[in-house]
Amino acid sequence: MIPSIKTVEQLLKNINLGPGYGGYMEILKALDIPLSEWSPFEKWSTSHYTRNCISSCEEYELLLMCWQPNQHSPIHSYSFQEGWIQVLEGELTIDTYSVDRDAKTAHKQNSITIKKGEFYYLNDDMGFHLVRNSSSEQTKSLHLHVDRITQWEIFDPELKKFEITHPIYSSISEDCDL
Repeated sequence: MIPSIKTVEQLLKNINLGPGYGGYMEILKALDIPLSEWSPFEKWSTSHYTRNCISSCEEYELLLMCWQPNQHSPIHSYSFQEGWIQVLEGELTIDTYSVDRDAKTAHKQNSITIKKGEFYYLNDDMGFHLVRNSSSEQTKSLHLHVDRITQWEIFDPELKKFEITHPIYSSISEDCDL
């Protein structure tokens, strides 16, 4: 077990050392960073959730995502990526979907809600998913992806259309190698 991580700087040092025996989850479990430490990375929007890059390189990407009430991602899937979400404030719900490419439809299969301090492991075995702020308050979440995500696939059920898209960042810190 690693000692408590009290600053963003300590977090980046630990992530850059690699996952170690306990994996990245062990690093996330050691987080004891005050909410005020995240404020330099926060950027909010009234029209959509924001993706704020804290640090990235070829091996990982660390994002702070800021969600107003009712904001959500599109239904999407990463190309065989894995990652973790930790809710720092508020709550998120992750809806997983079964997608029929021929019929161009998506059917919700499952939902899981993660609250402040809780973690969730994401990988493409779960298929297409949508992440949403399911609280009536602002939500902040930390997202750690193994290997930087350079593109993902979005499914729009209204247009019945699949599309490959590339990341857009609302803010980029100096530790991001994009």
